[in-house]
Amino acid sequence: MKIYPHLRVLWGALAVSAAVNLAALSDSITVLLVANVINLLAYCVIAYVLYRLSDESALLGRAFPAQLLSIVLIGLALVVTQLAGDNVMLQNFMSLLSMAGSVAGLLSEYYLYWGLDERIIPHAYNYPARRIRWCLYAPLLGAFAASTLILTGLPLPAIFVQLAGQIVPLVLLRQYMRAVQMREDDPLTF
Repeated sequence: MKIYPHLRVLWGALAVSAAVNLAALSDSITVLLVANVINLLAYCVIAYVLYRLSDESALLGRAFPAQLLSIVLIGLALVVTQLAGDNVMLQNFMSLLSMAGSVAGLLSEYYLYWGLDERIIPHAYNYPARRIRWCLYAPLLGAFAASTLILTGLPLPAIFVQLAGQIVPLVLLRQYMRAVQMREDDPLTF
C-alpha cells in the first residue's frame, strides 16, 4: 500500500496542532478552550490516519488504539473542565485525565515513529534510519528545556524553545515524506 497520501494528511494535522498550540500564549479561557477543541479534532484526524496505516506493521497497529485512548481521555478532561468551576476535586480529576491522555498520546507517537522507522530499510527509503524517532525526542526535550526556563523566570525564551521543539517533527516528517514519495512514485521499484 502507498502510504504517502496518508502521511500528507498526518503532516497537515500535526501542522494545525502546532499552530494552535500558540494559543497557549493567550490568557483568555475561551481562546484556550477553542484551541483545545481544535487540537482534539486534529488528534481525531491523526487517529484516522493511524487506522489507515494500522495494517502496515505491528507498531503502527498499536498506535491507533493508543491514539483513541488519548482522544477519549483528553475529551473527558475538556468536559470536566466545563463542569469543574471552583470544585477542587473535579479540577484535580481533570488534571489526571489530561495527564493520562498525554501519556497515551506519547505512547501513540512512539508506536507511530518507530513504526515509520522500521519501514526505512525494507522499503529502501532514501532516509537515515532512526532519524524519524527525533519527532518524539525533540518535543520532549523542548518541553523539558522550556519548563526549566520558566522555573528560572524566562518565559519568552521558553516559548521559543517549545515552538522549536514542535517544528522539528514537522521538518523531519516532511523529509521522510519526500523519501517515501520518491520511492512510491518510481514505477520500477514499487
